Amino acid sequence: MSKRTSKAHGSAVGQQNTGSRKKVRGIGLVMLAAAAVLVLTGLFLAARWQYLPGTSGRTPLLRVSPSTYELGQVSQAKGIVTVELSAANGGEADLTINEMETSCGCTRAALIVNGKEGPWFGMRGHGEWPVGWSARLRPGERAVLRVQYDPDAHGIFRGPIDRIVVIHSNDPRQPQARVRISGTQVP
Repeated sequence: MSKRTSKAHGSAVGQQNTGSRKKVRGIGLVMLAAAAVLVLTGLFLAARWQYLPGTSGRTPLLRVSPSTYELGQVSQAKGIVTVELSAANGGEADLTINEMETSCGCTRAALIVNGKEGPWFGMRGHGEWPVGWSARLRPGERAVLRVQYDPDAHGIFRGPIDRIVVIHSNDPRQPQARVRISGTQVP
């Protein structure tokens, strides 16, 4: 009887070990299949990415220099102050700038590409808004960002000024670039 018991017991243990190995092998195969699906999905998406509009594997890069501009003392008596900054495409694909806006009605901005000045953009909701305009900069190409500040826009005002120009483009890293214009308004 003891032989039978031990034989039966040994058979049960052997069957249990075989079942455990099959379960572990099955889980390993499922994990391997899941990893393969993830890798293949990633490769598929990476291959398709270059065919999406504006994603040829190369991207545009909007660079505005300087990104902050100190006007110093702005005399209300002398009137509108105009400054020019550089806007460039530092990327490897065409950069499209499709609009700009400012943080205040006292400030407006226009882009000059190849000597041709685009429309003036101001604070959204204040005055006419240019529609259908865009400018394209090829890789390495530069344009002039012309910004005007009108010290008479707020009547008699004295003190610090801090305005923002927002440039909307197809730069995927920075679709809304910001340029800060600051100074102090005096009589």
